[in-house]
Amino acid sequence: MTTTTTGLFFLGKDYPSRPAVSEHKNDAGDFVLKMRVVDNQGPRAIEGYVVRWVGPEAATWRAQHASLKAGDALRLELINPRSMPGVHQPEIHASIRACELLPARARAAAQAA
Repeated sequence: MTTTTTGLFFLGKDYPSRPAVSEHKNDAGDFVLKMRVVDNQGPRAIEGYVVRWVGPEAATWRAQHASLKAGDALRLELINPRSMPGVHQPEIHASIRACELLPARARAAAQAA
């Protein structure tokens, strides 16, 4: 049986040697979208994920969302999440079954004093 998980994730920050979003073709010539996202469960409870989406649906989605930026909210359905050693801490690797970019949250209006 396949393990799946769903939830709200946030696109991570770009680093010079580790972009938050990248794309390439695999050995079979399929489009691969790779994103580094975080599951923010509260203070000191942030888990890093590396998620991959393969195929034409991923290419279409990426073309429609070319301007992704750190902090963008994504509703993801992930397949077979597995904990792997990371550079500084473990990270979870998974494949994407479904992805939805959620609207940006409105900033709170300043209250009059």
